[in-house]
Amino acid sequence: MIYASEPKDNSYFTRVYISSEARFYTIDNIQEMTGWSKKTVQKLFNDPRFPASDYGRIKVVEAHALIDYFSNRHEKDRERYGQPSYVHYGVPRR
Repeated sequence: MIYASEPKDNSYFTRVYISSEARFYTIDNIQEMTGWSKKTVQKLFNDPRFPASDYGRIKVVEAHALIDYFSNRHEKDRERYGQPSYVHYGVPRR
């Protein structure tokens, strides 16, 4: 069973998951769930900000880490590998 608890005050937002089992998803599992192409899912798994791990030769992501990752908005044109989302391309640094 999975339980999510949230604080009662609105000062901050955290989730705590309690589970009796750890569930991991592979690239093929994510491809089935989302309907995305294998190349798209592989790019996601290769993104340094994505919470993937290597299990031998297989890349996996833990279920709760996947939920947390997709709980936040990620914009392709604002986030690139190795660059924080606040960096604007084409704007000279001071």
